[in-house]
Amino acid sequence: MISQVAAKRGKRDRLLRQGALIEAANAVFAEHGYDGATTRQIAERAGCSEGLIHRYFSGKRGLLLAILDSKAANIVAEFESTLPDRPTIPEEIEQLLLWHLDVMWERRDFMRVAVSQATIDPDTGRIIGRGINKRRVDLMIEKLKRHEQAGHIRRDVDLEAVAHSIAGLGFAIGFVFQVCFDEERELARRILVGAADAISRGIAPDANDRGGS
Repeated sequence: MISQVAAKRGKRDRLLRQGALIEAANAVFAEHGYDGATTRQIAERAGCSEGLIHRYFSGKRGLLLAILDSKAANIVAEFESTLPDRPTIPEEIEQLLLWHLDVMWERRDFMRVAVSQATIDPDTGRIIGRGINKRRVDLMIEKLKRHEQAGHIRRDVDLEAVAHSIAGLGFAIGFVFQVCFDEERELARRILVGAADAISRGIAPDANDRGGS
């Protein structure tokens, strides 16, 4: 009985230490960049020994992958809690696009780290693409399907293509345009609002009739 209690306590302590290291690495990567960050800095921030990083994550790269895995696991809850269903398709698409504007800005320092590593590390790219981006796209498709069923979207519209377009445009304006190019947020917002209107008109049930009039 005592050994079982000790085992449970040991597992709980290990998970707490792993969580502390992931949180610390997220902060240190954002502050110093991936190359500039050291495992010593991360360990000191987490209040753990540096050896635990190698034991649990096999080094700094393993920590970055663990952070991305953690973000992928949490994206569904975060997406649903911050993006309630909207009654019209223009409101829905505008909300989906503007979500990227806020999130990419709030996480811009870590985004720089993740995107730069994804260009040179296939594992990082796969986690971002399949774990984070795909889950985000799947959630968008679910929202679009509800509007399709309500008659807000034409039945011939490729919802997957629309969802990928929203995700891609959100990333391009929310991160590349706003963060990398250092353009004004208000301009980025205006672009996304205009894009939301254009997309909404293009997939509306009466879009063909308007185009032919």
